[in-house]
Amino acid sequence: MRRALVLLLAVAALGGCDLLSGDFRLSGTVDVAPRLRERAPKQSAMLFVVAQNAGGVPVAVVRIVNPDFPAAFEMRTADLLVPAVRRREPLTVRAMLNTHGDMRVAHPGDLLGTAPGTAAPGDGGISVLLDHVK
Repeated sequence: MRRALVLLLAVAALGGCDLLSGDFRLSGTVDVAPRLRERAPKQSAMLFVVAQNAGGVPVAVVRIVNPDFPAAFEMRTADLLVPAVRRREPLTVRAMLNTHGDMRVAHPGDLLGTAPGTAAPGDGGISVLLDHVK
């Protein structure tokens, strides 16, 4: 009975949200700042592009192995970590380039960057510049 009540409350709360029903998509490019190009790893490199909601929770992630810069990325429904995303939810798009493969925490030497402003599901032309080093 308690489980049913919790489920009913969750459905009621989501009923007022404009949830994405269909394809999720974000796309753009990631590039390395000219002053950091020499620091970018040439082999065994992993580029992680992460879309986060306003609370900092990762919503979608895409991984590119040994990227050539500028590297194009596209996030689709299969890349979602959270199954229900609001249609116009503001998302912050960040990128990390490293050789250790850990996307959770930046290690010394990792290249990091964030797209200016926010994006929303369906946006394209997002530009992230890897412009600082951990």
